[in-house]
Amino acid sequence: MKISNTKIYEQVADIILESIKSGEYKVGDRLPSIQQLAQIYGVSVASIREALNALRTIGVIELKQGYGTFIKQVKPTFFELGDKFTSIEQIKELLELREIVESATVEKAALNRNDSDLAQLKQSLDDMGKAVTDGTSGEKADLQFHLAIAKAAKNTLLVELLNNISGLIQDSMEETRKIFIYSAQKTMHRLHEEHVRIYNAIKSQDSSEAVMAMEAHLTEVRDTILTNFKQY
Repeated sequence: MKISNTKIYEQVADIILESIKSGEYKVGDRLPSIQQLAQIYGVSVASIREALNALRTIGVIELKQGYGTFIKQVKPTFFELGDKFTSIEQIKELLELREIVESATVEKAALNRNDSDLAQLKQSLDDMGKAVTDGTSGEKADLQFHLAIAKAAKNTLLVELLNNISGLIQDSMEETRKIFIYSAQKTMHRLHEEHVRIYNAIKSQDSSEAVMAMEAHLTEVRDTILTNFKQY
């Protein structure tokens, strides 16, 4: 099947995922080589690598060094209770805490930010943009963006609070980004655009817009996580 359009790697990943779900590829099967897949789908080798990276992220394939890429499981793995989260209640509490704390934090950041803060925010934003184009998840840059907002608020206790839960926040960001890659209505570009809106509000020192942008972003994150937690 030849394909062409923007976000090529996402399309390739979706097609391969559907082939796995339909039984064309079974658990334990080895996928064709990257070069062969590029020929099959009529796309670049780079797009195939990005697609396979995305599929590894959600656990459906695994790379065995020197042997190739194999089908690991049929269904994507998004949120699993265990090492990262012990209960759905913990996830809900984390999301609620973020909504309460970060809405107030971004308001202060818009009022108190300086040029150095903007530079840190812009760097994190650029790093997230690179993740969108290279097919990686970008949750580390996402976390740094939110921590930079706390620093810009000029409240050391807020920074300490977010640092204390940064591990859980980053885990939730990683899972959210997995979901965005494979949701028909959501893309990584959309997630990046939400952060651009927050940055622009902080840059223009529009505290009301900053709060609205943050609340819209965190509402989207909450709805995405909770909906997909029930599905998988």
